[in-house]
Amino acid sequence: MNPNEKDQNVLSFMMQLVQQKHGDEVEYDFLQTEANKLYDTFGDNLVDYFEPMLTEEQKKQFDSMIDSNAQQDSILEFLMSAIPELDVKIQQVLINFRDSYLSSDS
Repeated sequence: MNPNEKDQNVLSFMMQLVQQKHGDEVEYDFLQTEANKLYDTFGDNLVDYFEPMLTEEQKKQFDSMIDSNAQQDSILEFLMSAIPELDVKIQQVLINFRDSYLSSDS
Protein backbone atom coordinates (compact mmCIF):
# COMPACT_ATOMS: atom_id res chain seq x y z
CA MET A 1 0.00 0.00 0.00
CA ASN A 2 1.27 3.42 -0.91
CA PRO A 3 1.75 5.46 2.29
CA ASN A 4 0.24 8.45 0.48
CA GLU A 5 -3.05 6.60 -0.10
CA LYS A 6 -5.83 7.31 2.32
CA ASP A 7 -7.00 4.54 4.64
CA GLN A 8 -10.50 3.81 3.34
CA ASN A 9 -11.85 2.88 6.78
CA VAL A 10 -10.79 6.22 8.24
CA LEU A 11 -12.02 8.11 5.18
CA SER A 12 -15.37 6.33 5.44
CA PHE A 13 -15.57 7.32 9.12
CA MET A 14 -14.91 10.95 8.16
CA MET A 15 -17.66 10.81 5.54
CA GLN A 16 -20.06 9.50 8.19
CA LEU A 17 -19.10 12.42 10.45
CA VAL A 18 -19.84 14.93 7.70
CA GLN A 19 -23.23 13.31 7.06
CA GLN A 20 -23.99 13.20 10.77
CA LYS A 21 -23.22 16.90 11.13
CA HIS A 22 -24.70 18.22 7.88
CA GLY A 23 -27.43 15.66 7.12
CA ASP A 24 -27.73 12.74 4.72
CA GLU A 25 -28.74 15.00 1.85
CA VAL A 26 -25.37 16.80 1.76
CA GLU A 27 -23.98 17.33 -1.75
CA TYR A 28 -21.48 14.71 -2.86
CA ASP A 29 -18.73 17.24 -3.74
CA PHE A 30 -19.01 18.87 -0.31
CA LEU A 31 -19.02 15.46 1.36
CA GLN A 32 -15.84 14.42 -0.45
CA THR A 33 -14.05 17.72 0.13
CA GLU A 34 -14.99 17.94 3.81
CA ALA A 35 -14.17 14.26 4.48
CA ASN A 36 -10.73 14.64 2.88
CA LYS A 37 -10.09 17.80 4.89
CA LEU A 38 -11.07 16.00 8.09
CA TYR A 39 -8.88 13.04 7.18
CA ASP A 40 -5.84 15.28 6.79
CA THR A 41 -6.62 17.17 9.99
CA PHE A 42 -7.02 13.90 11.88
CA GLY A 43 -3.64 12.71 10.56
CA ASP A 44 -2.03 15.91 11.81
CA ASN A 45 -3.73 15.44 15.19
CA LEU A 46 -2.37 11.91 15.46
CA VAL A 47 1.17 13.05 14.74
CA ASP A 48 0.85 15.89 17.26
CA TYR A 49 -0.51 13.49 19.88
CA PHE A 50 1.99 10.66 19.43
CA GLU A 51 5.20 12.51 18.62
CA PRO A 52 5.86 13.51 22.26
CA MET A 53 5.58 9.81 23.21
CA LEU A 54 8.58 8.91 21.05
CA THR A 55 12.19 9.17 22.14
CA GLU A 56 14.53 11.30 20.05
CA GLU A 57 15.93 8.13 18.45
CA GLN A 58 12.44 6.86 17.67
CA LYS A 59 11.52 10.24 16.14
CA LYS A 60 14.55 9.95 13.85
CA GLN A 61 13.54 6.42 12.86
CA PHE A 62 9.96 7.52 12.24
CA ASP A 63 11.05 10.49 10.12
CA SER A 64 13.38 8.23 8.15
CA MET A 65 10.54 5.80 7.46
CA ILE A 66 8.30 8.62 6.26
CA ASP A 67 11.06 10.13 4.09
CA SER A 68 11.75 6.75 2.47
CA ASN A 69 8.04 6.16 1.76
CA ALA A 70 7.94 3.05 3.95
CA GLN A 71 4.85 0.88 3.72
CA GLN A 72 1.99 1.93 5.98
CA ASP A 73 2.05 -1.49 7.65
CA SER A 74 5.73 -1.04 8.54
CA ILE A 75 5.10 2.39 9.99
CA LEU A 76 2.18 1.11 12.06
CA GLU A 77 4.23 -1.85 13.28
CA PHE A 78 7.01 0.52 14.34
CA LEU A 79 4.58 2.79 16.21
CA MET A 80 2.90 -0.17 17.91
CA SER A 81 6.26 -1.36 19.20
CA ALA A 82 7.25 2.15 20.31
CA ILE A 83 3.98 3.21 21.99
CA PRO A 84 2.20 0.90 24.43
CA GLU A 85 -1.54 0.39 23.78
CA LEU A 86 -1.38 2.37 20.52
CA ASP A 87 -4.74 1.06 19.28
CA VAL A 88 -6.55 2.22 22.44
CA LYS A 89 -4.89 5.63 22.21
CA ILE A 90 -5.83 6.01 18.53
CA GLN A 91 -9.45 5.21 19.39
CA GLN A 92 -9.44 7.89 22.08
CA VAL A 93 -7.97 10.47 19.67
CA LEU A 94 -10.66 9.51 17.15
CA ILE A 95 -13.44 9.89 19.72
CA ASN A 96 -12.09 13.29 20.80
CA PHE A 97 -11.79 14.35 17.16
CA ARG A 98 -15.39 13.28 16.43
CA ASP A 99 -16.74 15.11 19.48
CA SER A 100 -14.80 18.26 18.63
CA TYR A 101 -15.97 18.23 14.99
CA LEU A 102 -19.61 17.60 15.80
CA SER A 103 -19.68 20.37 18.39
CA SER A 104 -17.95 22.98 16.20
CA ASP A 105 -19.86 25.64 14.27
CA SER A 106 -18.14 25.08 10.93
